[in-house]
Amino acid sequence: MKDILLWAVQMWQQYWGDGFIQYLLLASVVILSVKYRKKPMVSELVCYTVLILILFFCPLSAKVIMRCVGDIVYWRFLWLLPLIPVTAGAFTWLIRSGKKKGSRVILALVLAALLLVSGKGMVRAGNFERVHNFQKVPDEVAQICDIINGDRGEKEIRIAADEHVASYVRVYDPSIHMAYGRRGSGSLGKNSRKLYKEIISEAPDPAKIAKLGKSVKCDYLVFTVTEGSTLEIMKKYGYEVAGAVEGYYVFVCKNLNN
Repeated sequence: MKDILLWAVQMWQQYWGDGFIQYLLLASVVILSVKYRKKPMVSELVCYTVLILILFFCPLSAKVIMRCVGDIVYWRFLWLLPLIPVTAGAFTWLIRSGKKKGSRVILALVLAALLLVSGKGMVRAGNFERVHNFQKVPDEVAQICDIINGDRGEKEIRIAADEHVASYVRVYDPSIHMAYGRRGSGSLGKNSRKLYKEIISEAPDPAKIAKLGKSVKCDYLVFTVTEGSTLEIMKKYGYEVAGAVEGYYVFVCKNLNN
């Protein structure tokens, strides 16, 4: 139970990041509960918010929810929090409570400033990048897919790649089959899961990748090459270089059954 509670706290921190809008939410709940509890729908909003927080942090309910949605995405449960209506309601009634127009204007500016500095905007460096393909995937992934499609012809193929590439491949071209899904989920079996773990490791072992790739019938293997001997090792196991893009090498095996 302690581990579940600690995980819930970690997910809480992950959801809010290093901002302090969560404190504005809690302050709004207190304001509504104490000063404006007789306003329409206030009690329902406050009770609902408190209920969500109890369910989120209670180890028993957290365990059930994590089993349903997965512990990695448990923080998404916090999307159920009525953050916007609660803070908007509290701030609006606070502003309206001012007796003079000037004081209301000043309070509105102060509260608006609090909202502005309480988090970070989505449109900032690192969150988005300009790409040059209609599918809006990273350009290096689009180039990798073009290499594979140019080499395979009409043949149905299966590929394995690291998390970055694998997350976008089927967005760019759904006809390309994968050995596993995101974070290795939906894998074809034990060897497929091993292949995923090896291919995302800090120092991928080309011999293991090639052997596991053949065992799960992967026509193409895509990963970064850090050692000069990797190309020779892959060739030894039947994989040749089909192309390279920004540190990623695309290896193809023409005779998987051999």
